[in-house]
Amino acid sequence: MVKKLIQLRKILISLLLLEFIFSLLGYLFFKSEVSFFLAVYVFIKNTICILVILYASSVINDANYSVQEALNKETKNALIFGGVGLVKYDENRNIVWMSDLLHELGIRQIGHKLLEWQPLLASLFDDDDVKVIDIESRKYEAYNSKTSRLIFLKDVTDYETVAKEYEDQQLCVAYLTIDNYDESIEYADEQKAASIQSTTRQIILDWAVANGIILKRYKSDGYIAIFNERIYRKQIEDHFRILDDFKNKIEELGEVMALSIGIGRGSTVLRELEEMAISAISMAYSRGGDQVIVKSNNEDIRYFGGNSESNEKINRIRARVIAQSLSALIKQADNIMIMGHKQSDFDSFGASIAMLAISRAYEKKAQIVIDLDSIEEKTKQIATELKSDKRYNDVFVSPARVNEYVQPGTLLISVDNHKPSLAISEALLDMVENKVVIDHHRRGEEFIDLPLLTYLEPAASSAVELIVELFNYLREDITVTEREATIMYAGMLIDTNYFRTRVGSRTFLAAASLRDMQANVARAYEFLQDDYKTTIEKLSISENCYQFGNDILIAYGKEDEFYSRTLLAKAGNELMNIAGIKAVFIVGRVSKETIAISARSRKEINVQIIMEQLGGGGHFSMAACQIKEDNLKNVLNSLEEAINQYLDERKLD
Repeated sequence: MVKKLIQLRKILISLLLLEFIFSLLGYLFFKSEVSFFLAVYVFIKNTICILVILYASSVINDANYSVQEALNKETKNALIFGGVGLVKYDENRNIVWMSDLLHELGIRQIGHKLLEWQPLLASLFDDDDVKVIDIESRKYEAYNSKTSRLIFLKDVTDYETVAKEYEDQQLCVAYLTIDNYDESIEYADEQKAASIQSTTRQIILDWAVANGIILKRYKSDGYIAIFNERIYRKQIEDHFRILDDFKNKIEELGEVMALSIGIGRGSTVLRELEEMAISAISMAYSRGGDQVIVKSNNEDIRYFGGNSESNEKINRIRARVIAQSLSALIKQADNIMIMGHKQSDFDSFGASIAMLAISRAYEKKAQIVIDLDSIEEKTKQIATELKSDKRYNDVFVSPARVNEYVQPGTLLISVDNHKPSLAISEALLDMVENKVVIDHHRRGEEFIDLPLLTYLEPAASSAVELIVELFNYLREDITVTEREATIMYAGMLIDTNYFRTRVGSRTFLAAASLRDMQANVARAYEFLQDDYKTTIEKLSISENCYQFGNDILIAYGKEDEFYSRTLLAKAGNELMNIAGIKAVFIVGRVSKETIAISARSRKEINVQIIMEQLGGGGHFSMAACQIKEDNLKNVLNSLEEAINQYLDERKLD
């Protein structure tokens, strides 16, 4: 900038001198009075202009006094005082010179390879980013000037220390609740109840004191805790050991209880922290408890624990309240629309049929949204039969026609699904304001917006079980045909692997109710039987099976073949019959651009958490996911990484 101003000054002064010379020559040539006065005028004017230019130039020069001129020989001391170091390297990236700051630190690397001294500097040759590196226990920001082959190093140790301390002192708010506390106290005698109360309080109090956590009990089974980020990170390093410690000590009392913790972090506003903690603990409830859920402003939701299957609770009061609330909403509605999930199976379809029966009992017009292009093959056969039956005229509606049935007073009931992305018609969720969610899957981060009523019960075996259970608490008599009862029974069979997994007393009570409604059990089993081709496909997948770790199996289909999701699930069920196997993962291509994973497990491994890492979800022992990927090998690698991460976080072999 200064050089350009000097050049401009020279040009202006030269022009002014030339003007004076021409005016003087004019006077000498013409010898007139006018030319004389003109020469005098030009001389005076140009003299003033030159003086002004020289003065302005001196002012600018003073203002632009360079650092180099100001420091002169003190440059070395200035760089050392400012914590700035310089490293010069040649075209082969050998160090040819180092500034005095590095010499003061005792670093002598001249002649050595730059990247052998500091390998982390390699990325500076690929982009123009600034990178923080460690040199002699201090932190430096490093920048690479490629044109001058200089590495600039700025000491930011003090700044990093202050920033780290500030981050460590950020507050976290947590809500803790004891799962099954009320049930355990209710059925215990006085001595046992006192022991439960004192033991649970002491375990949580000892944990809080040992970790420097502020703890306050606000109800018999609920606590609020406040701690900082440093303590939060320590809990992550310990894999929230409090969950296992609590369960183990309570087991010594002969009780089944667990802790659920919801944490809010990542905000400087206390109200936001509390709201996130409340949302997190609510999600922990709906996922079956015995876990920690962390919600942050700037990070994805994190899950810890969840190492035990949900305990079944026969809570007739809750079922009665849900039934009464549901009946009230149905009575108020103009019409009912019922919708399951994409790739509908017998549970999704059977739950829709059960809800249709409830709507009939209240004499409400109801439609079931069904997509015959996105439905399991055997379910499709039964759905097609019902659709052709005159008694079901105008009951089954395709996603393309849902807008024809939506009214201001429409009530939408989503069964066997709570995720908008898995709904048969996402558009319908936006069209209808009044919504009800009835599902037995553990709640994920994605959830249908603002439902009027939510009945989420992860301990239930199936959505059919939940709805059939409600039949008993509705004032109207619910009647179903034999075929409808059989379809519902098949839904329970498929989700319990023929009553071998995820079953409890509620499951068998619901199954007994369906038998009372004349469900044809033999026919239900026929619905689910595989033909010869399907059996061969299952066997072909099982052939491509390998052991991962000590007790996990991973099987995969052929790269160039398509498989149904139901087939993958059935292959997983078959492999789970192998003794000593704790979890099975079946990987197969379901479309040209989509690869699916079906996961099954026993009580030791929570496959839902593993599938959530890959964008899926489900239950503790039954889960799945779909991945947009062309290469099967890439999906297998991602799956193995997710399994390893899960095992590492829980220190499982």
